[in-house]
Amino acid sequence: MAFQLKPDEPASAGITRNVKSQIEKALKYLKANVAGQHGALENETVGEIRKCFKRVRAALRLVREELGDECYHEENWCFRDAARPLTEVRDAHILVETADRLRRHFPSDLEPAVFEKIREPLVNHQGEVSRRVIERDKALAAVKEVATRALARLANWKLQHEDWSVLETGMRHVYRTGRRAFLRAFENPSVENLHELRKQAKYLWHALQLVEASLSAVEKDLVRATHELSTTLGEDHDLAVLRQTLAADPLRYGGQRALKGVIAAIDRYRQELEHQAISSARRIYEDPPKVFVTRIAAAMHAEAVK
Repeated sequence: MAFQLKPDEPASAGITRNVKSQIEKALKYLKANVAGQHGALENETVGEIRKCFKRVRAALRLVREELGDECYHEENWCFRDAARPLTEVRDAHILVETADRLRRHFPSDLEPAVFEKIREPLVNHQGEVSRRVIERDKALAAVKEVATRALARLANWKLQHEDWSVLETGMRHVYRTGRRAFLRAFENPSVENLHELRKQAKYLWHALQLVEASLSAVEKDLVRATHELSTTLGEDHDLAVLRQTLAADPLRYGGQRALKGVIAAIDRYRQELEHQAISSARRIYEDPPKVFVTRIAAAMHAEAVK
């Protein structure tokens, strides 16, 4: 089932239902994962669990005021901390994927011999991280315990308002935080600022996903644009991490002379992505927060009365 509120569904019940669905989905992936099996299945499990937890945290942001700060922080930190070890596994896997994507994007710029000297140690690193986090540290078992306990706590959530008001303050906060992140990235497009913009754009995307069924066609385009922005910024960040990894230990990846062309290719690729991202973010975050929230509310109301 989609991460989405039903058009006629009370908002509080819909949020709880969607959070429950995402936790159950994560538990389903954990159950399907075969212990000790590496490769595609393990990477899929880690990736899907992280996505589920990100959606849960996005939903929490929308109802933070209703939950209260104590409950919000407890739940948010719970899912954040549970996903951290899996992030290390994901990052090691993405380094290999990013190197492959760079090769496809600049096929004539990366010699096969140079590329293999980069890829082989990245693949070895991926295996080492996976064995340490998944096998030795039993990260998936720990995530299962966290998810199971979180599922049981849902019955204690006290969400009272049934209409848009339960989401309005949270939506304004998510948009405002993202808009500030955009302005910082526009003034100073550092790796850190662009990564923060990416995180906030993803939270906004998930927030808009939840209400998408009640939006007009124009606002649904905004949902797609926000998703594309987070994807573009994600690719940029992955390239930045690859660059940092290579530069930190050039001898491991073939030496500085061999890496010179690779680094230049990464920089060109990132420049393309950043130009695209800033242009898109400017359109998404052009409205003040109050105007944006009023616009979403009006779109939902217009669809409701049709």
